[in-house]
Parts: sequence; structure tokens; C-alpha cells
Amino acid sequence: MLRIFIQKSFWLYLVIVVLVLSIFSFAQFGPSSTSKIKGLKVALVNEDQGPNGKVIKEKLQDAFDKSDAPIKWVSRSSLHSAKKGMENKDYYAAVIIPKNFTEQLLTLQTAKPETAKLELWVNQGMNAQAATAIQTIFAKVSNRISAAFSDQTLQAAEAHHLKLSPAQANVLAQPMTTETHLINKVGTHSAGGNAPVLLTMLVWLGGLTSSLLMWRTFKKMGNDSLSLRLTISQTLAGLVLAFAQALTLLTVVSGMMNLHVPDTSNLIWALTFSAFVYYLIQTAVLNWLGFKGWPIVILIWFFGSPLLPYPPEMLNHFFRYWIHSWVPVRFGMETIKDVLYFGAKADLWTMASILGYIGIGALILVLGAGWWQGRKKLKSV
Repeated sequence: MLRIFIQKSFWLYLVIVVLVLSIFSFAQFGPSSTSKIKGLKVALVNEDQGPNGKVIKEKLQDAFDKSDAPIKWVSRSSLHSAKKGMENKDYYAAVIIPKNFTEQLLTLQTAKPETAKLELWVNQGMNAQAATAIQTIFAKVSNRISAAFSDQTLQAAEAHHLKLSPAQANVLAQPMTTETHLINKVGTHSAGGNAPVLLTMLVWLGGLTSSLLMWRTFKKMGNDSLSLRLTISQTLAGLVLAFAQALTLLTVVSGMMNLHVPDTSNLIWALTFSAFVYYLIQTAVLNWLGFKGWPIVILIWFFGSPLLPYPPEMLNHFFRYWIHSWVPVRFGMETIKDVLYFGAKADLWTMASILGYIGIGALILVLGAGWWQGRKKLKSV
């Protein structure tokens, strides 16, 4: 009964199980356990020419002056330039000190006091987690600065034995507030802004399934071998399947789940393109390495998919530069995100072109495998 424990194969399998579980656990739990909000780029615009505008800008900069601060300020000259940067996905948000900020603070000394307002423009479509984090972080900082202004004003009034009117006392309770605006909104029925992540996972899974089925089918057609003619057919079949995946996903998420799609044709194009590239990548692995290469595809999936919901700045050095920066699913996700949240303003070619180069490389490998195996078969005849 215990004879199994003296078999070398048992101990080999034990090592394999431990190794596989360790790798997959690291891939799945690593990003969430090591993530930290750090260096999210936020545009800072001071449109106020008065002294308080300069003061508030310095206070905001001082609040995040450490190297590991969650926000990294980028000074811009105007709201227009900040918005343009957000459309280009350069900034997660923008903070505007309006031109009347000093005037509003000075009204605290008058009979008709006003609350001074800062503007926070959140680039929600860029990353849902980052958008929520920035709103939470900035709310705490602005409340702290507002409380400091309140204390200073009250101390000055007390030192000069000034009596405050009920209106002044009411405004001094919170002399500064933040007015939040969302741009590139994720909308409703968007899985909290994670619709591009989920769609990317689904098209990768579709490519995973279709590439395996087509590889088995064309191997049988070629009597356990491939040829250039067969791999051309294999590629065309993958393109048709990718288009079918796109239509299916669009029907489900838009027709049944009410996901807002600003441009249906662009989304079909993005889904088809992503699914086809993923199909080619996985087919290239199968055509050259056979089923033994399947773990490579699985590893790309397990290491890549958990990173998609996070902004790069939240990832540690290993996950950010060794995985996130090159993993194919990232480029497909960014393309789909552009279509869903940035609409006509999106530069679809930025990430799509990178994904396209990956697809061209995979296509060469797919066809090259057919040419090589066909050549070997002719030589053996």
C-alpha cells in the first residue's frame, strides 16, 4: 500500500505540483499583495494670479513631495492643456486653482463670505482604481488644507478681537471645497470601469479555445503534420472565428448587459483584431511546440490577466517592467479601453500598432511552421 512512496515518479510529480502551484499563486496573488499607489501623474494648473493661488499650489506640492507619494504633480499652464493631456492618457486627473480663488478667500472678511473652490477633473476611463484612489486621496488633502485655513483665520480674528457673523462662522467651518468633474466616464453597466479588462480576458480565452481546436483539426487533416497550405487555411479560419467572437461578445455585453458602446463598428474591429492576434500567438506556440508548448500560453494568461485592472504605477518593479510592459493582453485591453471610454478622441493606433506588430510576428511563425513541416515531409518521401 505504501509502495507508491518509494517510486521516483511520485516524488517527481510532487515537485511538479508544488512548483506549478507556487508559480500560479505568485502570478495571481503577487500583484494585489505588492501593489502600492505611487506616482500617479496629475496635472496641476494655477489660474489664480493672487497670493492665495500661489500658497495653495505650494501646499498641494508639499503634500506630495516625497519620492513614494501617491500623486506626482505635473504643472500645466491651463485647463485646456490639462484636458488635452488627459485625452492622450498622460494624466489620471487634473487639479485646477481657479482664477477667482484668492477673491473667494478674501470674502471671508466681508459680510457675504463665499467658499473657495478647487476643481478636480478625474480621467475616469483611464483606470477605474486610479480614479477612485485619487478622489479619496485628494479629498483628505484638501480637507486638511481647508482646516488649516480655517484655523489661521479664526486665530487672526481672535487676536484682533473681531466678531464673526453667523454667515462667516458657517463658511469658516470649511472655507475651501473641491468640485469634482469626471471626463471619459465609464458609465453604468461597465463592471465598475473594468469592462475592457473582462472583454480582454474573454477574447484571450476565445483565442485559447479556438487555436487548440483548429490546431487539432488541421493536424488531423495533414496526417499529424502541417503544410504551408494548411497553415494558411488555419489562419483564415482563425480570422473568421475571431470575428464570430467579437459579434458574440458585442451581443452579450451590449444587447443583454446594456454596456454603453459609443461606436459599435470600432468595438467590433478592436475585439476582432485582439482575438485574432491572440489566436495567432497561441497557434504559433502549438504549431512549433505542439501540446508541450501549452504551458507557455497558460503562463502568459496567468501572469498577464491579474495585472490588467492595475495602473502601471501601482505595480512593483518586477510586475511592471518584466511582465506588464510587454504582455500581449495589455495592448489589446488598451485598444478596447480607447473605444469604450475615449470614443472618437482615442488614438487607436498607439496600442493597436504594437499589438499588430506582435500579430505579424506570430503570423510569420504560424506560416513558417507549416512551411518547415511540409519541407521535412517532402524530404522524407
